Amino acid sequence: MAIKNPFRSNKIKESDDLGFGTRITGERDRLIDKDGNFNVERVGLKTWSPYQDLVEMSWSRFFKLVMAFFVGVNALFALLIDAIGVDCLTGMKPGTWLENYADAWFFSVQTFTTVGYGGMSPSCISTNFVAALIALVGLMSAALATGLLFARFAKPTSQLVFSKNAIIAPFQDGTSFQFRIANARNSRLINLNAKLTMSWVDTNPDGSKQRRFARLNLEREKVVMLPLNWNVVHPIDEESPLWQRTPEDVKEMNVEVIILIEAFDETFSQTIFANGSYCDEEFLWNVKWKPMYHPDPAGSGKTILDMAAIDEVIPIG
Repeated sequence: MAIKNPFRSNKIKESDDLGFGTRITGERDRLIDKDGNFNVERVGLKTWSPYQDLVEMSWSRFFKLVMAFFVGVNALFALLIDAIGVDCLTGMKPGTWLENYADAWFFSVQTFTTVGYGGMSPSCISTNFVAALIALVGLMSAALATGLLFARFAKPTSQLVFSKNAIIAPFQDGTSFQFRIANARNSRLINLNAKLTMSWVDTNPDGSKQRRFARLNLEREKVVMLPLNWNVVHPIDEESPLWQRTPEDVKEMNVEVIILIEAFDETFSQTIFANGSYCDEEFLWNVKWKPMYHPDPAGSGKTILDMAAIDEVIPIG
């Protein structure tokens, strides 16, 4: 069954397509992943930005890479020292190749980190040159690692938590599309703005398929502060592309609602952004949100915000 074009029926002006174009019409294709990243895999020509990769990779991968670099560089220097000969290191006792290599590696580590315990020291011009090179590489590596650590800690990142599902719920005298967000940190977020764009696959009169986009009007596009949670509400009226749509219609349209949240984080003194999306299979119908906050039963006068309840809904009827 062809889905009637909401632009023709409801006179909605088509908004920008967010850069995805109109040709992505595959079955259940998603434009934005749940983590907010684009569902795009780049092939062919690629550019490598070491700084960007090192700043944006996960902490576990970053520390593994730093450890691998530390061990690998010193292993190469240890091979060079071993090739020169252990007799050019004072304090090293000749032994098997493995024992000599181990001593050379630890000498490289001590020089690399400028620790210099004094147990071993270079005694030949060749090992002195190698020690100087190790010290230079060690100082530069420490400077780079320090800068990268600072950049990673100073990078403004949002900890906005999105509800797992969006809901189609009663609102005023009609229905609405809703999801909710909350700040997982204790930091103060101010001047939050929300922008929603709905994407769906439409069937043209000639039978061809085309992806369309429409900006969704919100009951409130901006909140000044976010001390609790924010229910973002799109009223489903005659101007909405969801007007009079059934769950079956929404599924056939391959609907995806793309979200952009912008806020100012006082801790970083910078603007932060958070992306997300909800596909039609993540819509819950005929439910409403369970309240997330309530007065402290202990009588402290504080309001308790239950972050674990961000996904909880209550059936209607």
